[in-house]
Amino acid sequence: MKKLEKISFLILLLLVVLAGTVCASSEKYLVTKEYVYESTKTLPLTSGFVEILVGKSNFVQYQNDESIIITPTPDEFREDEYGNLYAYFNVEGLRPGQKFKVTIKRDALASTYEEAIPTRTNTVINEETKRFLEPAERIDSDDPSIITKAKEITQEQTTDYKKAQAIFEYVNVKMAYDESATYANKGSLSAFKNMRGVCEEFTTLFIAMCRAVNVPARAIEGYRIEDKISGDTVIGKELINHVWPEIYLEEYGWVPVEPTVIYLVNGQRKAYLDSFCRLKAPDHIAVGIYNYEQANRRMMNVKELEFNETVLISENIIPETQNRFADLANYSWAQADIQSLFAKNIVTGYSETEYGPARNISRIEFITMLARLLKYYDTLGTTGGSVYYYPDYNENHWSKPEYDYLLRCLDLVTPSDVSSIGFDAITDVFGVGVLEMDKPITRAEVVALMDTFLANVSEDTSFTDVSWSTKFRSSIMKAYANGLINGYPDGSFKPNNPITRAEMAAVLNRYIKGKTYEF
Repeated sequence: MKKLEKISFLILLLLVVLAGTVCASSEKYLVTKEYVYESTKTLPLTSGFVEILVGKSNFVQYQNDESIIITPTPDEFREDEYGNLYAYFNVEGLRPGQKFKVTIKRDALASTYEEAIPTRTNTVINEETKRFLEPAERIDSDDPSIITKAKEITQEQTTDYKKAQAIFEYVNVKMAYDESATYANKGSLSAFKNMRGVCEEFTTLFIAMCRAVNVPARAIEGYRIEDKISGDTVIGKELINHVWPEIYLEEYGWVPVEPTVIYLVNGQRKAYLDSFCRLKAPDHIAVGIYNYEQANRRMMNVKELEFNETVLISENIIPETQNRFADLANYSWAQADIQSLFAKNIVTGYSETEYGPARNISRIEFITMLARLLKYYDTLGTTGGSVYYYPDYNENHWSKPEYDYLLRCLDLVTPSDVSSIGFDAITDVFGVGVLEMDKPITRAEVVALMDTFLANVSEDTSFTDVSWSTKFRSSIMKAYANGLINGYPDGSFKPNNPITRAEMAAVLNRYIKGKTYEF
């Protein structure tokens, strides 16, 4: 088992029935994993990282990954020997009390696998499969006792399919499911000696014995979806961390095997062949090829405060709320951005049918929308941070929760060194006198207020009306380099013009796209 993550599997008890229930051929799942980290130091981090397994996409025959979305965008991806991707985040500058949150969403369509594979089928040894004949961490296919037993079990079998089936029957019937620390997560040799363990032992022993007789086998890491029960009522679905094997067969490729099943006939253990080279229900979600030598996540100078996993099935996935705005016909360039923000409750309309794309936005309206955006992704944290109230700000105003959130974020986030002029506090943008919260916010003020939350890159612009003396010039350059602004067809930026609601939607949604990675 991996050093930082224990995998357990609730055993599936199958009652003896002569006629099974036909399951749906496919099921759509949305799996969400959220990780929250905090610094272990008393000063801003001078170094630190978080590395999290993302896995692979569309690499098994019984699953189609429609999308994998990571927030925020990783600083880089790293790949292990099996092609699994790990998202790497540099958390340098993280301050005490500041949170760092990562969300990974996998939108997967899982299917049954019921291919009728002839028993005469053999394996194929090539560049892809030969590595899965070698011993590896916890897969002791070179152990003499495992080799001897594997050959004994398969000595009368003439095809690789039948060899794998014989090994499956041995493991499936002989192994006892045992979650105790003595036997769980110990690997194939422990499983062979004790015939006890969890899904890892069922899987590694099957794989080790297959490899011992030259049948390529690999372990898949992911989940099994099970009913969540309260009393006698099914109240939803839950994710069970799980590993299971696949074997490689000529013309059929990698096919699934599920040995971690207890099947009883009149109280006696029998091999459940409906889970050999078959998946009778769409209840397995594959994440990656299990790598026993590398942890699912690593970190330096931070500690993990929270880790949550949830799953939604197709009937419970709420479709994106569609707006009914009737005044966007002439704003096709902003329609998708407005819809995206509306679905996230970051923007609303003046009514169900009026968005007001040409209207200006007040300072307090933009503060509210920016705060909602940051809160939606919540990668900044809200514990700590001070709030400055302008003398003319009414603390009973409807905007106070968002105003407080944005000010705490501004206080917690380390200012960018690109913003050398210092646009990293609300007073740097609007001055220290009064807020004038109902005053229309300008295009330059918008990017200056967002400056602290942008990636630390800069690119000189050729805007005809932005010179060295232009106020907030560094923020304009930074926003341009981050892809938030493009300017007008005449080459100008018009920094002092009020920003419209349509323009604002485009800017905020570009920020969102820059903070997420999808593949």
